[in-house]
Amino acid sequence: MADRIRSSGPEAYPYDPGLRIDSQRGLDRLRCVADRALAAILFALFEAAERNSAAATAGASELETRRMTELEALKAYAARALEGELGAMPKELADSLLLDERGERVTDERSLREFAFALRQLRRLAG
Repeated sequence: MADRIRSSGPEAYPYDPGLRIDSQRGLDRLRCVADRALAAILFALFEAAERNSAAATAGASELETRRMTELEALKAYAARALEGELGAMPKELADSLLLDERGERVTDERSLREFAFALRQLRRLAG
C-alpha cells in the first residue's frame, strides 16, 4: 500500500477542509493543506526524508558489519601474536597489552585496536 501511495503522489491525499491537522498522522496531514502546490512540495520532502533515513540505516548497518568483521580479524591476529607466531617482539608487545594482571587475555575493542596500532609502530621502527 505504501508503494501505491508513493507512486500516486500528493493527489492520493485530496484536500478536505473538514479535517484538523492535529488529528491526522503522517502523509494524511496533506489532506489539511489547501495549497496543493505546497502539498506537492511537502510530499516530495517526505519522500526525500524517507530515502535518506533508509540510506542512513543501511549505511550504519554496513559500517557495523565491517567493524565487527575487522574486530574478529584483530582478535585472530592478536591470538597469533600471543602464541608467538608473529615473532618474539610482537609476542612481547601482545603480552604487555593483551594480558591482564592474572595473565588472562583481554579482548575488548579498545585494547585490540591499541595493540594493532602499537604493532604497526613497532614494525615501522624495526623495518
